[in-house]
Amino acid sequence: MTTDDRYAELIRACLDGSPVTTRNAKCYRTIAHTARFTSAPLVCARKTAWKNALREMEWVLSGSDNVRDLHPSVRSWWEPWANSEGEIPLNYGDQLRSSCGNDGRVVDQVAQLLDGIANHPFSRRNVVTTWNTADMTSPRCPITNCWGTVIQAFVEPDDSLHIVTYQRSADVVCGVPHNWIQMWAFLVWVAHRTGRTVGSLTWVGGDCHVYESHVPLALRILDTQPARPAPELVHTPTSDEFRADDFTLSCPYLPTFAERAEMVV
Repeated sequence: MTTDDRYAELIRACLDGSPVTTRNAKCYRTIAHTARFTSAPLVCARKTAWKNALREMEWVLSGSDNVRDLHPSVRSWWEPWANSEGEIPLNYGDQLRSSCGNDGRVVDQVAQLLDGIANHPFSRRNVVTTWNTADMTSPRCPITNCWGTVIQAFVEPDDSLHIVTYQRSADVVCGVPHNWIQMWAFLVWVAHRTGRTVGSLTWVGGDCHVYESHVPLALRILDTQPARPAPELVHTPTSDEFRADDFTLSCPYLPTFAERAEMVV
């Protein structure tokens, strides 16, 4: 089954669900949907801004809480939640790189994960999360984290690295294709940093939803057959840090169409 097949399966599951009215809009949803990938999950039916998705990932993994540190091409994705100084307190990067424990310690979860995979590969504690209940309910927090709510890494005896991730909330039309390629790039980068080979990515979407305003576009995606197989994601590291520009595609990316959708905030 191709990535586009799995994406179509997810869209159908949402549209077959009962409509619900949520905080921001009416939508069609399914819950606890799972997709497993052993190659780069790049959607080809409709264009995925894959490089911009990795630029966003670079910003998250840098630990920055300021949109001014974002690449200009993706700054608009986060500006609605930033204050006048460009800051988004308690955001994804904060949670991953400077999570604060109840005892006051500041923990770099990503560094801890890399160390665990490298030195304790079969530990069941190789986990990171962007969800801190105290922070997510704080009036200082303008947005509750959904991407990478829980990420757990597993190493098999053959040294292959496998990631299972749970995403609390998944905007199927605007967000999911980007989330999938981001998590695959994260898997590739972590494998490089820890001396493992790339295994698989298993993604679980908690609340997967298609907003009512996105239904026409979702139906168009279902009616589209990708013209070519998806390219692979190639990683040529220039440093130990996650860099979007260290990733290229194995062949030209030729999505069938490139219609945009307005993000529902």
